[in-house]
Amino acid sequence: MNLSSAYLTVPGLLKPMELDMINRVLSSAHFEDGTATATDAAKSVKRNLQLPKTGSLEKQQTDAIVMNAIIQSPLIQAALMPTRVLPPIISKYEPGMHYGMHVDSPIMGDPQVGVIRTDIAMTIFLSEPSSYEGGELAIFTQANEQRYKLNPGDAIIYPTTQVHGVLPVTSGIRLAAVTWMQCAVRNAQQREMLFHLKTAQAVLEKQNPQGEENLLLLQVYSNLIRMWAEM
Repeated sequence: MNLSSAYLTVPGLLKPMELDMINRVLSSAHFEDGTATATDAAKSVKRNLQLPKTGSLEKQQTDAIVMNAIIQSPLIQAALMPTRVLPPIISKYEPGMHYGMHVDSPIMGDPQVGVIRTDIAMTIFLSEPSSYEGGELAIFTQANEQRYKLNPGDAIIYPTTQVHGVLPVTSGIRLAAVTWMQCAVRNAQQREMLFHLKTAQAVLEKQNPQGEENLLLLQVYSNLIRMWAEM
């Protein structure tokens, strides 16, 4: 696990059994043009396929697996405190496909979830890295470009404020699930501080749940959430 104020990697967010179920579902699924969900300038740079957002049993089954994994992840819940999560987009990249550099929309909506402020984005890799060439998730910061091509089931969470894209796939097929979250605390540095406090408090709680240090740290943690959270 790697945590910073900007990025969070979550190894094994999807377990092998969940990945097997998703792969079986997607093996016979129909994909459509991915520009259907692109907005603003992203429409001109998006070249991929995706599961239809509605009316697809395959999409419903995949959504349920991904959303449950997010809810059940102690790391995501502690580090990000998501209040609303959009159903994932299941994307497919064949040779020659890519998603040019873009910035995610600050506000997105879904009939089930409603309109959310997109604080963070998450990409869950579904394909073996060795099964396709290219297709790295590229994220640009002020200092450099970072590229991610993770194992199936691993997730990378990153701020929607960053310019990013998917590099061209030159061979094989790249499958991924992408979603966006609104956090109870929108500021990334505040979320990082709260996560470190909670981690330290959990250690003290194991040692002595009624200890003065544990209760004091829990009090500070709780009061900071009251100060910063937006519900």
